[in-house]
Amino acid sequence: MSRGEGITVNLERMARRLMQRQEAAASDEERRMMVSTHRVSPVPAHLRDANPDAYTPRFVSVGPLHRGDARRLGAGERLKMAYLHSLISRGHPDQAGQLAVIQEYLRVVAARETDARAFYGEDVVMYADDFIQMLVLDGCFIIEHLANVAIGREEASLHATPFGPVQLSVDLILAENQIPFFVLIDLVRSTKLPEFASTGYSPEVLLMKLVLYYLAGEKGRDMGHDALPSAVDGIAHILHLLHATVTVARTKWEPPPRIQDSAVLGTAQEVARLLRRLPLLLLVPLLYPILPEESKWRASYGRDDVPSASDLKRMWVRFKKAPRGSGPAVGGIASVMGPVPLAVKLAHEDKLRLPQLRVELRTAALLLNLMAFEQSAGKPEAQDVSAYVSFMAKMVQSAEDAGALTASEVVVVVGGGGESKEEVVRLFRQVGAASGEVELERSYLGRMMVELRDRSRHPLFMMWADVKRNYFTVPWAVVAEFVAFVTFVSTIVQMYSSFKSK
Repeated sequence: MSRGEGITVNLERMARRLMQRQEAAASDEERRMMVSTHRVSPVPAHLRDANPDAYTPRFVSVGPLHRGDARRLGAGERLKMAYLHSLISRGHPDQAGQLAVIQEYLRVVAARETDARAFYGEDVVMYADDFIQMLVLDGCFIIEHLANVAIGREEASLHATPFGPVQLSVDLILAENQIPFFVLIDLVRSTKLPEFASTGYSPEVLLMKLVLYYLAGEKGRDMGHDALPSAVDGIAHILHLLHATVTVARTKWEPPPRIQDSAVLGTAQEVARLLRRLPLLLLVPLLYPILPEESKWRASYGRDDVPSASDLKRMWVRFKKAPRGSGPAVGGIASVMGPVPLAVKLAHEDKLRLPQLRVELRTAALLLNLMAFEQSAGKPEAQDVSAYVSFMAKMVQSAEDAGALTASEVVVVVGGGGESKEEVVRLFRQVGAASGEVELERSYLGRMMVELRDRSRHPLFMMWADVKRNYFTVPWAVVAEFVAFVTFVSTIVQMYSSFKSK
């Protein structure tokens, strides 16, 4: 080898070492930014004081922020020990093997103790032994529960506690009740799971699939890679993964294409639409001038205002639940926000498509903690849930507004009785107050907001809303359809008579 060739080899070796160092530095910087951005810390006092139960685990504590309440969370702590034994004994029936596995768990978590403590900032005051054992116990409990759900194994101890499974699904997505995702990955890597050994998934992908199957999957269906966020290393914890999944579902959603069987059908639909609006054109000039000035509602919405649901309905906007369309759908606790969460679209035929929100035990906690995560991240451009909640809270101001959405099944009250409308109003007042200062114009709803406000400022729609509110107490849709039908029949008869006379 010549001297020149030797220099070439040394330069290549130096370049490789420098590349490795810069890649390691970039990875460390990304982890540092992730920890500082998505750090688990107490929810701000003004949010917690308004909804203390929404951020507090009621069955199982995860991580250090709610550790130690033995009276309230004692059943969950006992369940953790049983699940640790079940997870280890599944692949190691002998006691010596189980001891070795526990030692390996403690070793891998101890190696990441510094990173894990930074995950909680300065909010953790625990001895190293207690901190490491807590992460091992909590992490193994989560892994065992996810595995049980994925393979359909019965969890008698969990179901023995009233509302145990439902409450656990809430506790695992609380903003203050998280452990680092990298700890869970390390524990999965050190765990022998016979049921998943043949899948061929890496520990990272396997864990993500288990979490998504539990929080956003459907029984008997694999979520597939379309629902997985692209960067595993960027996931901070389970709530972060859930938020990423909800966002992916929205960004990949496209409503099904409008079906047009023929030009005749399209023309007939346009004619029907015009006939439905004929009463507007005939009655508004007659009734609006005699309306008292103090009763007129001149819709001049400000920059941060949204027409209410009942006002939009008076302006001929029809509410429809968003169809699944293309893209991944979600189930589990995420499906509380509909198969396609956050999917909002104003169609050209005056249809406002909204995700079907189920009002149940988990709804407020889910929305509030997703918003708490967004606000803690400090990224105004990535606050989709907060924007959706702010928009809905502005639309639902009264029981009449709630009725307009429940009638179209955009909002469904699970087990709701006679006060279901009031329950919907209370929910949106509760979550809307926690949505923060969201600039809807800069959110993914910005274009739709412009279209709705333009509509609310249109003189004809403004006057029509006033006429309907002040003069008509019967369901006007029925009257409008009847007048349209009579007008249509009369037009056909006149055309037929005219043609026959010729």
